[in-house]
Amino acid sequence: MSLTDKRDRTEADRIPAIDEANFEAIFIEQWSRICHVLYRLLGDWADAEDTALETFTRLHQRPPKESSNLNGWLYRVAMNLGFNELRSGQRRQHYEEKAGVIILEENFSPDPEIALEKLQERERVRMTLASMKTRSAKLLILRHSGFSYREIAGALDIRPGSVGKLLSRAENEFKKKYRS
Repeated sequence: MSLTDKRDRTEADRIPAIDEANFEAIFIEQWSRICHVLYRLLGDWADAEDTALETFTRLHQRPPKESSNLNGWLYRVAMNLGFNELRSGQRRQHYEEKAGVIILEENFSPDPEIALEKLQERERVRMTLASMKTRSAKLLILRHSGFSYREIAGALDIRPGSVGKLLSRAENEFKKKYRS
């Protein structure tokens, strides 16, 4: 037996064989416990199940190289995914709350007539954007959403030096259609 054959066999011995039968047995054995651990972390059963599914998907697609502590690997992956979910949930909640405050501030009017006028104006702007060339409408939306010229160029796959000229044309197109 050559050194290469021995090295290949040794390396193959370290990589567990996660065939369908082994995977199913691991899944049945660990599913409930992983879901409960993730539920304690996330506080939502549906999120816990989704994260557990992602954990088992990773096991199936990229099993660990060492099989000696497979359960430890599963829980480590599950916890990392759970903490990622918590962080993304906190970010999402922060942005949703911020957006809610902005919407309330923009839409608050003690006078219902003014509130109706604002609503009608926003609808007219949306209709005008819908009637424009797609790229022009995208340019205006991105720019008025606070994107830089470089970010707009990247999002629309155009040269950064062209953004100003295209934006000016889009604004003129918008004004013409909005007034008519």
